[in-house]
Amino acid sequence: MDEKELSLTETPSTDASPTDPQKKKKAAIALISLAVVAVIAVICALLVREYVVTTYIVDGESMAPTLDGGVTGRTDDGDTLLLNMLGSPERGDIVVFTYDWNGVTPHALVKRVIALPGDRVEISDGKLFLNGELLDEPYLKEDMDHFYDGFSVTVPDGHFFAMGDNRNNSTDSRAIGCVPQDKLIGVCFLIASDDGKLRIPK
Repeated sequence: MDEKELSLTETPSTDASPTDPQKKKKAAIALISLAVVAVIAVICALLVREYVVTTYIVDGESMAPTLDGGVTGRTDDGDTLLLNMLGSPERGDIVVFTYDWNGVTPHALVKRVIALPGDRVEISDGKLFLNGELLDEPYLKEDMDHFYDGFSVTVPDGHFFAMGDNRNNSTDSRAIGCVPQDKLIGVCFLIASDDGKLRIPK
């Protein structure tokens, strides 16, 4: 048998590459998958933004020097707080809550949690005592004046006691009373400065 006859018996080669319709179908499936992932990501982000994390821009001096409240008269140049809306306040936490009792127009306040239900808070000689022990507060701007000397309260159930780090320039639980837990907006877990720097609250 010569070469010509052998060539007639060879098996024809098969092209395994996908046809144009197959390529288009795969591309369409990939695009649809990406679109679905993008939609899910957006929905998750919206849910997180609505129910888990929110932000608050500090305005004012009541939490100085810990937080920068920006320039007086502006409301958009202070530190931005990232708040965990599902968190439970602990002593020392920086929190934001809605102050809407005592007949005031509802507005948000940022303070530091000092005491929890059952804790006793006392002020004597310009110093703060928690359950009879002098509280160590390295974050304070300055020593507290004596205006609230003799103050004493036991935090009731469902409330917390909060104060500003700038004790001599802060409207807080000394004046407005203990804060109901259901007025809590969120617990701060990250601080973004106006220059973009990030830091963990202390």
